[in-house]
Amino acid sequence: MSELTSQTEKQSPLPTRYVDAEKLLEILFDEASRPSLRWIRDQQKARRLPFAKIGRLVFFDPVACKAALDAKAAGRK
Repeated sequence: MSELTSQTEKQSPLPTRYVDAEKLLEILFDEASRPSLRWIRDQQKARRLPFAKIGRLVFFDPVACKAALDAKAAGRK
């Protein structure tokens, strides 16, 4: 399983560490088309984006969030 994980990490240009909401927006969207921080919080509240909460802090996995957004976009087609 470690070989599969290492292959996935090599193929993915997204960071595999947890980031805050502002950094998630920077990673997933270019500056011209970036949604607002409020949009991220709305998606988080609706449980459309996966997140991890540690105490009062909220973190996002960019790879998992991109997969969730891609799945949502594929469902609309």
